[in-house]
Amino acid sequence: METSYFLGANSARGFCSLYEGFGSARGAYLSIIKGGPGTGKSGLMRAIGSEAVHRGYDVEYVLCSGDPDSLDGLLIPALGRAWCDGTAPHVSEPAAFGVDGEYLNVGQFCRTPLPEAERQRVLSLSGAYKGRYAHAYALLAAARETERAISPAPCSPVEQERAGEVLRALCGRLAPPQLEKGVLLRRFAGAISCRGVLRLSESFERCKLIYCCEDGCGLAGGALRMLRDEALGRTALVIEYLSPLDASTIDALLLPELSAVFVRGSLAVPHARRIALDRLAGDLESVKQRRREKRAARREAERYIQAACGALSEAKALHDELEAVYKPFMDYAALDAFTAREIRRVFA
Repeated sequence: METSYFLGANSARGFCSLYEGFGSARGAYLSIIKGGPGTGKSGLMRAIGSEAVHRGYDVEYVLCSGDPDSLDGLLIPALGRAWCDGTAPHVSEPAAFGVDGEYLNVGQFCRTPLPEAERQRVLSLSGAYKGRYAHAYALLAAARETERAISPAPCSPVEQERAGEVLRALCGRLAPPQLEKGVLLRRFAGAISCRGVLRLSESFERCKLIYCCEDGCGLAGGALRMLRDEALGRTALVIEYLSPLDASTIDALLLPELSAVFVRGSLAVPHARRIALDRLAGDLESVKQRRREKRAARREAERYIQAACGALSEAKALHDELEAVYKPFMDYAALDAFTAREIRRVFA
């Protein structure tokens, strides 16, 4: 089985990373790939992943939030092996070289230093595409602040506690308590990218139990945090999916052991069982009013988010030009031979 998810996000706080502990949290040996733009980091991981799938292994792909067609990471759980792009903005280092990780240098197949004309072109394009990212992050910060300013006041602590208790009680019916605390993995539920706002629901749709937590009144986020703490005392593994706009907000909780997932109402997942949290936010008229205000706030924020996606698309075009500068200086035959040796080493 092949699974895809994000560990990086273009957010209101800039680039947000969940790469710390990638590989090691699952007991995997991590190969950190180094190299400049266009030197084959993503291609190396795709080749290894393709071979693993061909041999019948489950494979997890970490997609790049800037360009979802590119890979930033690969994990083959059964082999205890992982690979990641260790360059900015998600620089990675092994805790103990040769013990829990190593380096793979694909930059060695690029003839450097570049000629003077290409050096100036690289500097110009690098500055330009980083500038578009900075503009995108400013727009996303504006989106978050606009939504907060227009949204209704938060529900009372009593209402929030009631919403959390609804989910905790349901979790208690699904699984008994256990002695050891479960493992928490954190991912992003999608990406704000050059291709627009992406949502990854394939892992959710495979679950037998899909619960959609109403969020018209803003109760789902806090309730999901309470559910997470409850589930860690009842299941071996909890996967927390965070909002790509604001990593402090939980968009979904996946409990693989129970084949169950709880998602915020703003995420569309077919065949979900609805949990009516909004009814805990007061009488019918106050609930309707809060829902209207919440929808209006999200619409205003969406304008800034779409503008940010446009800036990220411009950044992607500039990065493509940057990669094109390096390609004439790459020895692809040597890179292919290196990839073949790495595949033989992994699957020996």
